[in-house]
Amino acid sequence: MSNTARTVATPMSVEEYIAFEERAEVRHEFINGNLIPMPGTTLIHNLICTNIMLTLRILFKQLGMDSHYVFQENVKVQIASERDYTYPDIVVTNDSGDLKSRYILKHPLVIFEVLSKTSRAEDSSDKFIRYKNIESLQNYILVDSEKKVVEVRVKGADGTWEATSFVEADVRFPVPALGVELVFEDVYEGVEGL
Repeated sequence: MSNTARTVATPMSVEEYIAFEERAEVRHEFINGNLIPMPGTTLIHNLICTNIMLTLRILFKQLGMDSHYVFQENVKVQIASERDYTYPDIVVTNDSGDLKSRYILKHPLVIFEVLSKTSRAEDSSDKFIRYKNIESLQNYILVDSEKKVVEVRVKGADGTWEATSFVEADVRFPVPALGVELVFEDVYEGVEGL
Protein backbone atom coordinates (compact mmCIF):
# COMPACT_ATOMS: atom_id res chain seq x y z
CA MET A 1 0.00 0.00 0.00
CA SER A 2 1.34 3.41 -0.89
CA ASN A 3 2.47 5.64 1.93
CA THR A 4 0.88 8.46 -0.04
CA ALA A 5 -2.54 6.81 -0.01
CA ARG A 6 -4.92 9.18 1.70
CA THR A 7 -6.64 8.12 4.86
CA VAL A 8 -10.34 8.83 4.72
CA ALA A 9 -11.17 10.45 8.06
CA THR A 10 -14.62 8.94 8.43
CA PRO A 11 -15.05 7.52 11.90
CA MET A 12 -17.23 4.43 11.69
CA SER A 13 -17.90 1.21 13.50
CA VAL A 14 -16.66 -2.16 12.29
CA GLU A 15 -20.20 -3.06 11.24
CA GLU A 16 -20.49 0.17 9.21
CA TYR A 17 -17.11 -0.55 7.60
CA ILE A 18 -18.13 -4.05 6.51
CA ALA A 19 -21.42 -2.75 5.06
CA PHE A 20 -19.56 0.11 3.33
CA GLU A 21 -17.03 -2.29 1.75
CA GLU A 22 -19.84 -4.38 0.25
CA ARG A 23 -20.88 -1.34 -1.82
CA ALA A 24 -17.50 0.34 -2.38
CA GLU A 25 -15.94 0.45 -5.83
CA VAL A 26 -12.46 0.70 -4.26
CA ARG A 27 -11.24 -1.58 -1.48
CA HIS A 28 -10.31 0.01 1.85
CA GLU A 29 -8.33 -1.28 4.77
CA PHE A 30 -9.73 -0.26 8.15
CA ILE A 31 -7.06 0.85 10.61
CA ASN A 32 -7.80 2.54 13.94
CA GLY A 33 -11.32 3.37 12.80
CA ASN A 34 -10.16 5.00 9.54
CA LEU A 35 -10.70 3.94 5.94
CA ILE A 36 -7.49 3.64 3.92
CA PRO A 37 -8.04 3.26 0.16
CA MET A 38 -6.16 0.41 -1.50
CA PRO A 39 -4.39 1.36 -4.73
CA GLY A 40 -4.54 -0.83 -7.80
CA THR A 41 -1.73 -3.26 -8.52
CA THR A 42 0.65 -3.81 -11.41
CA LEU A 43 0.43 -6.73 -13.79
CA ILE A 44 3.63 -8.19 -12.31
CA HIS A 45 2.24 -7.94 -8.78
CA ASN A 46 -0.95 -9.69 -9.85
CA LEU A 47 0.94 -12.38 -11.77
CA ILE A 48 3.13 -13.20 -8.74
CA CYS A 49 0.04 -13.39 -6.50
CA THR A 50 -1.70 -15.69 -8.95
CA ASN A 51 1.40 -17.89 -9.22
CA ILE A 52 1.65 -18.24 -5.44
CA MET A 53 -2.04 -19.03 -5.07
CA LEU A 54 -2.05 -21.64 -7.85
CA THR A 55 1.17 -23.24 -6.61
CA LEU A 56 -0.24 -23.56 -3.08
CA ARG A 57 -3.55 -24.98 -4.31
CA ILE A 58 -1.73 -27.62 -6.36
CA LEU A 59 0.50 -28.51 -3.39
CA PHE A 60 -2.50 -28.77 -1.06
CA LYS A 61 -4.18 -31.20 -3.46
CA GLN A 62 -1.02 -33.25 -4.02
CA LEU A 63 -0.30 -33.50 -0.30
CA GLY A 64 -3.89 -34.11 0.81
CA MET A 65 -4.00 -30.87 2.78
CA ASP A 66 -7.77 -30.61 2.43
CA SER A 67 -8.16 -28.48 5.55
CA HIS A 68 -5.98 -25.68 4.14
CA TYR A 69 -7.49 -22.83 2.14
CA VAL A 70 -5.72 -20.10 0.18
CA PHE A 71 -7.26 -16.72 -0.69
CA GLN A 72 -6.01 -13.88 -2.87
CA GLU A 73 -6.18 -10.10 -2.35
CA ASN A 74 -9.91 -9.50 -1.87
CA VAL A 75 -10.40 -11.22 1.50
CA LYS A 76 -10.15 -9.20 4.69
CA VAL A 77 -8.11 -10.36 7.68
CA GLN A 78 -9.11 -9.22 11.14
CA ILE A 79 -6.28 -8.11 13.38
CA ALA A 80 -6.53 -9.25 17.00
CA SER A 81 -7.77 -5.84 18.17
CA GLU A 82 -10.97 -6.43 16.15
CA ARG A 83 -10.65 -2.80 15.06
CA ASP A 84 -8.16 -3.26 12.21
CA TYR A 85 -8.84 -5.07 8.94
CA THR A 86 -6.40 -5.52 6.06
CA TYR A 87 -6.32 -7.16 2.64
CA PRO A 88 -3.22 -9.37 2.41
CA ASP A 89 -2.06 -10.33 -1.06
CA ILE A 90 -2.25 -14.05 -0.22
CA VAL A 91 -3.54 -15.62 2.98
CA VAL A 92 -3.69 -19.26 4.06
CA THR A 93 -5.92 -20.56 6.83
CA ASN A 94 -6.49 -24.05 8.17
CA ASP A 95 -9.20 -23.00 10.64
CA SER A 96 -12.61 -24.25 9.49
CA GLY A 97 -14.24 -21.49 11.55
CA ASP A 98 -12.88 -18.96 9.06
CA LEU A 99 -15.12 -20.41 6.35
CA LYS A 100 -18.25 -19.46 8.29
CA SER A 101 -17.77 -15.75 7.58
CA ARG A 102 -18.60 -14.32 4.17
CA TYR A 103 -15.94 -11.62 4.28
CA ILE A 104 -13.37 -11.98 7.06
CA LEU A 105 -10.62 -14.39 8.07
CA LYS A 106 -9.72 -14.30 11.76
CA HIS A 107 -7.17 -17.14 12.02
CA PRO A 108 -4.62 -16.83 9.21
CA LEU A 109 -1.71 -19.25 9.37
CA VAL A 110 0.46 -17.72 6.63
CA ILE A 111 0.33 -14.30 4.99
CA PHE A 112 2.21 -13.35 1.80
CA GLU A 113 2.71 -9.76 0.72
CA VAL A 114 4.17 -8.91 -2.70
CA LEU A 115 6.47 -5.91 -2.37
CA SER A 116 6.66 -3.00 -4.78
CA LYS A 117 8.23 0.46 -4.56
CA THR A 118 5.04 1.90 -3.11
CA SER A 119 4.27 -0.92 -0.65
CA ARG A 120 7.74 -1.97 0.53
CA ALA A 121 7.97 0.19 3.66
CA GLU A 122 4.36 -0.38 4.76
CA ASP A 123 4.41 -4.15 4.19
CA SER A 124 7.86 -4.65 5.76
CA SER A 125 7.22 -2.69 8.95
CA ASP A 126 3.85 -1.14 9.83
CA LYS A 127 1.68 -3.91 8.43
CA PHE A 128 3.93 -6.54 9.99
CA ILE A 129 3.64 -4.85 13.39
CA ARG A 130 -0.15 -5.18 13.12
CA TYR A 131 0.00 -8.75 11.82
CA LYS A 132 2.19 -9.85 14.75
CA ASN A 133 -0.90 -9.36 16.94
CA ILE A 134 -2.66 -12.27 15.20
CA GLU A 135 -2.11 -15.26 17.47
CA SER A 136 -2.62 -17.88 14.74
CA LEU A 137 -0.13 -16.31 12.31
CA GLN A 138 3.04 -18.41 12.00
CA ASN A 139 4.71 -17.13 8.81
CA TYR A 140 4.85 -13.74 7.13
CA ILE A 141 6.43 -13.95 3.69
CA LEU A 142 7.53 -10.96 1.64
CA VAL A 143 7.95 -11.61 -2.09
CA ASP A 144 9.74 -8.86 -4.02
CA SER A 145 8.26 -7.85 -7.38
CA GLU A 146 11.36 -5.92 -8.48
CA LYS A 147 13.98 -8.60 -7.91
CA LYS A 148 13.83 -12.30 -7.18
CA VAL A 149 14.16 -12.12 -3.42
CA VAL A 150 11.89 -13.61 -0.78
CA GLU A 151 12.02 -12.96 2.96
CA VAL A 152 10.46 -15.61 5.20
CA ARG A 153 9.55 -14.49 8.71
CA VAL A 154 8.82 -17.27 11.19
CA LYS A 155 7.27 -16.98 14.65
CA GLY A 156 9.12 -19.06 17.24
CA ALA A 157 7.57 -20.97 20.12
CA ASP A 158 8.35 -18.01 22.42
CA GLY A 159 6.52 -15.58 20.11
CA THR A 160 9.62 -13.90 18.70
CA TRP A 161 10.04 -13.59 14.96
CA GLU A 162 13.09 -14.46 12.86
CA ALA A 163 13.66 -13.54 9.23
CA THR A 164 15.65 -15.33 6.53
CA SER A 165 16.14 -14.07 2.99
CA PHE A 166 16.27 -16.30 -0.06
CA VAL A 167 17.44 -15.45 -3.58
CA GLU A 168 16.90 -17.08 -6.95
CA ALA A 169 20.14 -19.06 -6.58
CA ASP A 170 18.58 -20.84 -3.59
CA VAL A 171 16.06 -22.30 -6.09
CA ARG A 172 13.33 -22.62 -3.44
CA PHE A 173 12.21 -21.18 -0.13
CA PRO A 174 10.31 -22.75 2.77
CA VAL A 175 6.85 -22.07 4.11
CA PRO A 176 7.50 -23.71 7.49
CA ALA A 177 3.94 -23.51 8.86
CA LEU A 178 2.76 -25.53 5.87
CA GLY A 179 5.71 -27.92 5.73
CA VAL A 180 6.28 -27.11 2.05
CA GLU A 181 8.79 -25.32 -0.13
CA LEU A 182 7.97 -23.06 -3.07
CA VAL A 183 10.17 -22.95 -6.16
CA PHE A 184 11.33 -19.51 -7.35
CA GLU A 185 10.66 -20.51 -10.95
CA ASP A 186 7.00 -21.22 -10.09
CA VAL A 187 6.51 -18.03 -8.07
CA TYR A 188 8.07 -15.80 -10.74
CA GLU A 189 6.75 -17.67 -13.79
CA GLY A 190 5.97 -15.26 -16.63
CA VAL A 191 7.71 -12.33 -14.92
CA GLU A 192 10.30 -10.94 -17.30
CA GLY A 193 13.34 -8.76 -16.70
CA LEU A 194 14.05 -9.32 -13.01
